[in-house]
Amino acid sequence: QLGTMFATQTHPGKIPEGPGLATECRRALDEREAPPLLIGVGGVDATNAAKLIEAGCDGVAVIRGISDARDPEAAARAICRALAGAGTRISKAAQNTRAETTAQNAADVRELMRTRLSMTEAELDRMVRRRPLGARATAEPKLDWLQTRLELSDAGLKKMVLMQPQLLTQSVEKMESNCDWLQRRLDLDDSGLKKVVLENPSLLAFSVEDNMAPKLNWLQDRLNLDAAQLKKVVLGRPSLLGYSVEDNMAPKLDWLQTRLELDAAQLKKLVVAQPTLLGYSVDANMAPTLDWLQTRLDLDDAGLRKVVLVKPQLLNYSVEDNMAPTLEWLQTRLDLDDEQLRKAVLRLPPLLGYSVEDNMAPKLEWLQTRLELDEAQLRKMVLTLPALLSYSAETNMAPKLAYLERETGLSRSELRDRVLIFPQIISYSLEKRYRPR
Repeated sequence: QLGTMFATQTHPGKIPEGPGLATECRRALDEREAPPLLIGVGGVDATNAAKLIEAGCDGVAVIRGISDARDPEAAARAICRALAGAGTRISKAAQNTRAETTAQNAADVRELMRTRLSMTEAELDRMVRRRPLGARATAEPKLDWLQTRLELSDAGLKKMVLMQPQLLTQSVEKMESNCDWLQRRLDLDDSGLKKVVLENPSLLAFSVEDNMAPKLNWLQDRLNLDAAQLKKVVLGRPSLLGYSVEDNMAPKLDWLQTRLELDAAQLKKLVVAQPTLLGYSVDANMAPTLDWLQTRLDLDDAGLRKVVLVKPQLLNYSVEDNMAPTLEWLQTRLDLDDEQLRKAVLRLPPLLGYSVEDNMAPKLEWLQTRLELDEAQLRKMVLTLPALLSYSAETNMAPKLAYLERETGLSRSELRDRVLIFPQIISYSLEKRYRPR
């Protein structure tokens, strides 16, 4: 009946734990039939006092020096007991008023989300379970600011709020400060900032000093990235701003460098080319994928390293759904032995990501029909020039073969014989190699 009070330490230049604790307390208390008052006690400044109110506190008692006590926790508890027992106006406030206000605030915010963002009842229920949404008077200006600052459509705003409903408990000043810092630190234009925030909305609540700044500094130093490369990596994997250096990125990069015997330049090249690998699991993904690939193709360490450096995306490919059936199909289609298959992959690592149905099957069928090749001739062409599998039939090979027939006067069979002797003829540029002659 006296209400609930809590105390938390704050530190200059850092976001205190108070707002997060207040939100958790408020959610738990609001589940009661008659929710009690929630008072924050501590050496909070005006900004953090406002955050506590936004997070669900009914009031704040500013009492400095808690953190300097011999036993801060005991001191905080003593203060809470003293305030509760002193017969203050707050401790004797009518609880039904608080309950009615809380219920009305919740109803108002739900109505705002329904009309403004076309949210369903299921979506609203999911949001409320994750985080109380506060009052309409505080939520609506934040929606306006987010939509204007990031140039979001209604659908984009809805997606962001569903992903991170706690944004509605953050102050506009905090979110604006984080946006400004990100743009300066990474030289992001408005579209770049929008991409980063849409993919990782929680960064609007991150501490710059304790989280983002040291994390980006570490990554830049670890990989010796220039400003443009750091920007590219973050744009390619915005969620890395939420990764732990000690528990995630540092051990992952160390593992990759050791497993593939990469020098610093090669590791840098790999991450810049495929920033998403920072989100891959070593145990569940990369380690078994590399082990399988090395065994399936009988690759030595140098061969495995070459394949990964050329096609880093394969670190996230499914063995069962992608690489295994692709290699099995290619080996069967061209009647390749294991050594021939290994050489083809080493010369064209991207083929591990090619679609059989949409790419390789129709391409080989077209090539065989166009040049009237038997199976042995088709196999010879592909083994001599695996890059054929990367060429477009319609925009690359067909125009070149038609040009050669027309300009040289060769019959189809004569053209076939010439291509079989020197398949690289198809790799030459029509505009730069043939027509200038």
